[in-house]
Amino acid sequence: MSLLLKQIHALNKRKYDGDYAASDVLIDLDTAIERANLTARETEALRWIYREDLTQAEAGVAMGIAQNTVKETLDRAHRKIAEVYEYWSHRG
Repeated sequence: MSLLLKQIHALNKRKYDGDYAASDVLIDLDTAIERANLTARETEALRWIYREDLTQAEAGVAMGIAQNTVKETLDRAHRKIAEVYEYWSHRG
């Protein structure tokens, strides 16, 4: 899941360049994130790391938590988002 999230800026650029496939991927990703029932902390960690491009250490400072806690929070968020994609894959 982190590989897809790391491509968010490139996907956004492709979307603005008219790439409909990139738009579809971003819509699916946003929907998966919405349906993953993330906690406020998990959502915040995703934003700092993937939207604001902070390191885990920098995100920890911004969030007032340790870098290791940021990593654990991201891992939980990744799992929850991946579970949404897995659910979709079984439903066709």
